[in-house]
Amino acid sequence: MSAYRFGQSAWSLTAKINAVDKHGDPTAFFLKYVPGDLGQMQSEGEFVGMTELHKAAPTFVPRPIGWGKLKSVVPSSHFLLVEFKDFTPVLPDPVKLGERVAALHKNSSSPTGQFGFPIQTFDGARPQAVGLDPSWTSFFSKLLAEAYRQDMETNGLWPELDAVYLKVQSQLIPRLIGALEADGREVKPVLIHGDMWDGNIGTESSTGDPWIFDCAAYYGHNEMDLGIWRAERHQLRSKVYRREYLRNMEPSEPEEEWDDRNRLYSAKTNQTSCTRHVCRVTCPTADFR
Repeated sequence: MSAYRFGQSAWSLTAKINAVDKHGDPTAFFLKYVPGDLGQMQSEGEFVGMTELHKAAPTFVPRPIGWGKLKSVVPSSHFLLVEFKDFTPVLPDPVKLGERVAALHKNSSSPTGQFGFPIQTFDGARPQAVGLDPSWTSFFSKLLAEAYRQDMETNGLWPELDAVYLKVQSQLIPRLIGALEADGREVKPVLIHGDMWDGNIGTESSTGDPWIFDCAAYYGHNEMDLGIWRAERHQLRSKVYRREYLRNMEPSEPEEEWDDRNRLYSAKTNQTSCTRHVCRVTCPTADFR
């Protein structure tokens, strides 16, 4: 048995563990451990999220093994143990990725019929507003509000951005997202990964199949998972990825407003990115337009 540092993470320490199973065959695990006060909630939230994702898509989400508290470590730290997959450093195949993300969304549903998640989940090291809510419009408004609050906490008030944000909350969300739940329409809450950028997607070396990990899971509108693919800083910004997804999953009605919704959904990931560092130059108000 052996263990060594493996991979990179901005907020945790990661390692690969080589072991043998009860039959004497070699097996490997991916270990992540998080120091500090939030480590317990982060590890539990990711474990529960990954467990539900794996149930819905076992050939797309590595199997989580367990989580818990490390012994004799100062400061107090918690770990997450996951089935290890050997990845090659290439972008995922758009056709395979589109099929598998759509299948995940089709094969999952909220056990309560509501949006959100039963326990706290994190986008990276940041807690998300995932309290249960029967309305997607209301839930998304609160999700974005918390990301914006954390941005203000990190970077301070930016009057121009604040003016745009207030219009987004008072006018754009009720109109654009509210239309999904108007005139007899409804949004089905499905399990979403929540942070599906290219750094959280791997291509398996032996098969070329895509796998997703490092989730920020909750039950939401399926289209929300694609907002992050629009961000210019990510390699999955190529329209081919969104196009392949839409070959397998039709846009919600109003269909003609799909691209506008995708742009608005990308604002949440951009706001969350700004909570991690001072970035007034890199977080323009154009994210909300």
